[in-house]
Amino acid sequence: IGYILEEGLAEPYQILAITFTNKAAGEMRERLRALLPGGIRGMWVSTFHALCVRMLRRDAERLGYTRGFTIYDDDDQKRLIKEIYSELDISTQTFPVNMVRSRISAAKNDLVDAQAYARLHSSSPVDKKVAAVYARYTERLLRADAMDFDDLLVNGYRLLAEHEDVRCGYQLRFRYVLVDEYQDTNRAQYEITRMLAEEYRNIMVVGDDDQSIYSWRGADIQIILNFEKEYADAHTVKLEQNYRSTKNILDAANGIIQNNVKRKAKRLFTDGAEGEKVEYYCASDERDEGRFIAGGIEKYHEQG
Repeated sequence: IGYILEEGLAEPYQILAITFTNKAAGEMRERLRALLPGGIRGMWVSTFHALCVRMLRRDAERLGYTRGFTIYDDDDQKRLIKEIYSELDISTQTFPVNMVRSRISAAKNDLVDAQAYARLHSSSPVDKKVAAVYARYTERLLRADAMDFDDLLVNGYRLLAEHEDVRCGYQLRFRYVLVDEYQDTNRAQYEITRMLAEEYRNIMVVGDDDQSIYSWRGADIQIILNFEKEYADAHTVKLEQNYRSTKNILDAANGIIQNNVKRKAKRLFTDGAEGEKVEYYCASDERDEGRFIAGGIEKYHEQG
């Protein structure tokens, strides 16, 4: 971003930078303020969800909501789903609320609406119930002028996909799109960034396919693996030198990650010391693992 502005390639308001947590976005803004004497006025530096909230606060009416729509948190979602269970005579014992919420969330992150979900899962008795709850849940949210966190992404996507004037406005504004932690993007996030970068095709992503750990919440490893196919003129820079770990740790890491089936070839290295040999511990469960780690921390703390 500093380079783009220093070279006069764009104004601050023409830059969109996306990261995955509010804390990271806040730190990014502070670093940019320190780096850029001219300031960052007009620059969008945010999470995907905050980006979508910002767009929806301007144009939610296009999708049948008001600009003052409510954002439901976890407790709000559970309360509403339990109400729907009562209406549909569904047992929380047979169909745990968190299981249903998880399946609905996964569908939304894959941009599968309630009708499509019902078509795709017509043979499964469990998913038929999920589809019925999903359909009623969608109706109730719209009636309440409310969105859950997944809806922010879905409706941000819909706003761009279904309304050409809105899409073109943002495409022309954002001359440069930069995305952090790209290995953890889901289908909705991918489509949003793809559409926003479509006009200028100035998109930079940072990510490590070997660190993709969020498939359980919708992250799709193929998105980062396919980036160079989608953007054939992309320039790839491998950041293989490590400045934190010792050689023994990196050798162990390389030995593990080379077994990943779907990955970009890379080998981490350091100019640092060999370091202590890596210890391994086979824990019986997650509590045993936690005790072992806490005990190790305590031991090193006592050693000073």
